[in-house]
Amino acid sequence: MATLAFLFLLSAGKVVSETKIGTWTKENRKEWWSGHLDPSGWPAEQESIRTQLRSIHERLGTAKAFTNRHFVGWLRHLKWLSLFPDEPRDGSFFAKPDAARSFAAVAMEDDVFTLFHDHLSPHDDHSRAAEVLCRIYAAHPKDVREYPSLAVAMALVFDQPFPKGWPHAFVDPDNVPANNTPPEDRFAFIVKSAREEKLMLDPKRLTPAELKFVIDTPVPLDELAHLQKIKLRSPRALEDLFTLIPYAQSRLGNSDYLWPHGKYHVFTIQKKGGLCVDQAYYTAHTAKAKGIPSIVFLGQGVSGAHAWLGYVERYGDWAFDLAKFRQERYPVGRAYDPQTWRKLTDSECEFLDSHQVSSTARAKARNLMSWAELNPDAEFTGALYQLARREAPAYVWAWEAGAKHLADTGAPLEDRLEFWIDWIKAFERQKDLAFRGRKRHLALLEEAGKQSQFEQEIDKLIRENRAKRFDLVIEVAAEQILVKIDAGNWEAARESFLKSMVRLRSKAGGELFYRLVEPYVTLCLEAGRTDLAREAMVQAGKSFEARPGSILHRDLRELSALVNARKS
Repeated sequence: MATLAFLFLLSAGKVVSETKIGTWTKENRKEWWSGHLDPSGWPAEQESIRTQLRSIHERLGTAKAFTNRHFVGWLRHLKWLSLFPDEPRDGSFFAKPDAARSFAAVAMEDDVFTLFHDHLSPHDDHSRAAEVLCRIYAAHPKDVREYPSLAVAMALVFDQPFPKGWPHAFVDPDNVPANNTPPEDRFAFIVKSAREEKLMLDPKRLTPAELKFVIDTPVPLDELAHLQKIKLRSPRALEDLFTLIPYAQSRLGNSDYLWPHGKYHVFTIQKKGGLCVDQAYYTAHTAKAKGIPSIVFLGQGVSGAHAWLGYVERYGDWAFDLAKFRQERYPVGRAYDPQTWRKLTDSECEFLDSHQVSSTARAKARNLMSWAELNPDAEFTGALYQLARREAPAYVWAWEAGAKHLADTGAPLEDRLEFWIDWIKAFERQKDLAFRGRKRHLALLEEAGKQSQFEQEIDKLIRENRAKRFDLVIEVAAEQILVKIDAGNWEAARESFLKSMVRLRSKAGGELFYRLVEPYVTLCLEAGRTDLAREAMVQAGKSFEARPGSILHRDLRELSALVNARKS
């Protein structure tokens, strides 16, 4: 097989560049960075390297190129080089005089660079994540070498601001004690805690995908230090801690669901007690302070909203049902993925935990995706995303990137239909992920005017999920009704609503009320269709048996009062 150096010579007359790509070794890498410490020349170098790699890719073909370590080495080098901005923001780390040296130094730290590149998601701010990583490295280079996964997790979480609704909807965001502690200081705090044996799990033995659920909080470090003093025999003792926080029953009686005690400090929760979301927040932060990955889920049961936890019981073993009340029949719990700030369900977490993509498969898929990201408009880009999915079939981010590419490029309808059929097959064992595919597929069937097939798929979806995952059935029913309302077809919307209520009355709880009844009634009132709103509330009154004093009971009464106050 022709070497990369030979292939470059074949096209040398077409490329004018200081960098002549050939073999890729640690020595070559060190030599390149030693001779290119001025970032002003990096944009030209990027374009030259990319042009040469495209020429080699064309000659070798995708299969041979991506099994050639020299091609892959230069590709990963180019990806990193592309993350340094041409014009750094004023006041940013990359605007500092020594930033280029830190940027080059991180590129030569094999473990750090590999973990960073291979754990990037399509939803990360890649350049900002690289900047955070370089900041941490510049402040603590030896510690980053010792705790590379921790540094990478910090970069992938703190590349974007926390959502305005963090941590949940039951506290005023202005009362959340978030501060601007630099990520390098948070990193140093955890390293110091590990060395002082204040953590129950060793960060060195956790992956970036696990550690992101340790460091995903903006609260002041003194709050975490306070929580580290709490005695726990093992991570399983978190369940006892949850119940030790007094439950504020009086707040339920007063319909006082928003945190009423000023700043949302853990000290105050410990003293005043709270609702389940406050208990979950306190318990999760205790876990994080002690180095235990934890995640708070919110779900709707028979009596309304409830919060519970997922956490790592021991290395490599998650539990997702701490304080989850089985009698409430929660179909699903939702939480933030702190790397992307998108919503995850508890069942998705369980699936992804049990179907982890191997580091080798992820690296291969990530290499293909990086080359696609560097060539967004190339003819071969779609094929790269397809190959990434083949290398790692359970790698959701490869599927999401492929879906976005098809949408961005205006791919033919049949290609998009085929893609979502493949998605559904790939994730048929995970209802939430499969449902995402089925929703998109249904939308395309409707767009294509395939009404008969559309109706068949809807009926099939309802039959398959009516028992346990009725939240998915509710979501489908709600979307159908909203589409009819948007089209001004109120009679059809009414018929669909009443049929759905009859079909789902045995599942009456928070999911049905907040996802179907409340939106439908609100739209009826906004459109002046008080008659339909009243009819809907009569049907709701026959369906719901909410526990007195619960959030659901209160919201049902308030919506009913609102409807009764409106004139016909």
